[in-house]
Amino acid sequence: MNPELLTCKRFTSGILYPPLQLQAVDLNRLYAAITERYPYQTFQHLPDGARMANPDGSDCFVQQTRVQVNENVLHFPATKEKCVDLFRIIHDRLRIPQFLTFGIKITAFLPFNQPPEATEYMENKILSGIRSELDLLGDGRQGTGLRVVLHRDGIHEVRIEPFYNDLSQLYVEVDVQHPTPFSKLSEVESKMDAAYNYLFGEVARFVGSFG
Repeated sequence: MNPELLTCKRFTSGILYPPLQLQAVDLNRLYAAITERYPYQTFQHLPDGARMANPDGSDCFVQQTRVQVNENVLHFPATKEKCVDLFRIIHDRLRIPQFLTFGIKITAFLPFNQPPEATEYMENKILSGIRSELDLLGDGRQGTGLRVVLHRDGIHEVRIEPFYNDLSQLYVEVDVQHPTPFSKLSEVESKMDAAYNYLFGEVARFVGSFG
């Protein structure tokens, strides 16, 4: 197991704000403005907003109380910059006066040689202290995970578990919520960087410390 092989694969970030009255015509114009720079192939009106999406699973929700961007990650800085730019376009077009909460979730995978090595690493290394007691839960166990919640700069939730669709990989997720109101979008970029650095710093060192 090599923690340097930990790879970021999925990015989700969202902002909550006070309720807006969204009109279909405004959402149509917003979609047109966004697709000049980021070509989302489909546009769907929702009861409380709209969704723009691409076949690869990337999408953007704009709703009465939130905006959320979901992206596959090839290069984190580019993904981050796209998300911040989308937030700015939406903010400017909809004239959002204040933001209530910011959140970011980053998902990464750590490969092993073959299944079920990720399951074995969790149970025989990270959770070795309760390995024998897990049998008390009964037969059919596919894997065991770990969830840790920390109140630091924001509320951090860390999940580490086998990727159940492929037990040769470890699924590692960091979800950070900042429930403090703010007014400047410039604040979110540093929070995105902090979540990424925490995943590939403290969390990666923790996972690798058992190897």
